[in-house]
Amino acid sequence: MAAPSTQTVPQTAVPSSDPHVYDAHHQKFSNDGLPASSEAWLDRARQVSDILAADAAARDIENKSPRAEVALLKSAGLLKVLGPTAYGGGGQSWEVGYKVIREVAKGDGSIGMLLGYHLLWSTTANLVGTEEQKERVQKLIIENNYFVGGQSVSISLSDGS
Repeated sequence: MAAPSTQTVPQTAVPSSDPHVYDAHHQKFSNDGLPASSEAWLDRARQVSDILAADAAARDIENKSPRAEVALLKSAGLLKVLGPTAYGGGGQSWEVGYKVIREVAKGDGSIGMLLGYHLLWSTTANLVGTEEQKERVQKLIIENNYFVGGQSVSISLSDGS
């Protein structure tokens, strides 16, 4: 019987889009701050949708990891739309969250889907966690502007006991 192979297979990096593509937009959104009303959130989502629509088909063909597009969602503040205002979130309802997702999806369906998954997964502790867990998870995600991408992210709800 042959000995098991100890040879490692080199892993190739997944090509991703360059976040610097949207630098001008990052700066504008940073200067503008977070939207202050439901309509302003929808307007921000429309702006992002228009930016993404310009090259959505080409990016889809390139099939790259959407690193730049997630960075755009972050700088636009859209990841925070449902987050508690106490931690720097938008404090909006799911009704507004759904509309924001749909607006982004008009420009790029895949990025709209990613935003939807983020909003779902980032608020899951609100449904299944204790009050302390809800607060801790929301604080962590909103204050750090984290993107939560489903199975690739694990946030322990354990309180250590």
